[in-house]
Amino acid sequence: MEITKVLPDDCISLIISLTSPRDACRMALLSHAFNSIADSNAVWQMFLPLDYIHIISNSSSPPSLLSLPKKDLYFTLCYHPVLTHNGDMKFQLEKESGKKWYMVGARALSIQWVDTPRHWTWISLPDSRYGFRHTPVELDVSIEGTAAGEMRSVILDPPRNMPQQAKERVDGWLEIEMGEFFNGFENDRTVEFSLREDHDDQPKRGLIVQGIELRPKHKNNR
Repeated sequence: MEITKVLPDDCISLIISLTSPRDACRMALLSHAFNSIADSNAVWQMFLPLDYIHIISNSSSPPSLLSLPKKDLYFTLCYHPVLTHNGDMKFQLEKESGKKWYMVGARALSIQWVDTPRHWTWISLPDSRYGFRHTPVELDVSIEGTAAGEMRSVILDPPRNMPQQAKERVDGWLEIEMGEFFNGFENDRTVEFSLREDHDDQPKRGLIVQGIELRPKHKNNR
């Protein structure tokens, strides 16, 4: 059954752009008339971040990425993250919502004694696991200028007889939730993350850090 449209194209385009990327893809399947509108640059431009040009221009990606149709660009940023900040940060889009998703690499973190070889060594090891057994560490997430966040105490790699607090990712790394924050301010604020263990003066080893990932949280996950 062919569905016809009675509204002007620009009205339909505006309506679709106020939905979601998933809805736009569904509407593109309704009819040939809807397909050209739902896949148009006018619609998918609205799903991209306002500063996407700045982000891509300051990344290691080729400038030709910006010449892609907006729908193609959107899904490229979903499935193929771009490297920014001299390769120390990874940026991508969350497919369902178009919200920003960042990974702050280990080299961009402030790590105590990071330049002392007997404490830390820079290596590339994608299939690593955390090595802090029996030793709890403290995690904290807070926004600059606000009350300090709740401090959480976790064991990164507990023995088998203890509950596992970290989750294994599809890429083989372990991840553990540090906390969450909501930025409702008009001005940009600095988000501070910390992982520390300063109560036990015994030497420690085996902790391999990939980075800190910031990703959107859906309301229905609460």
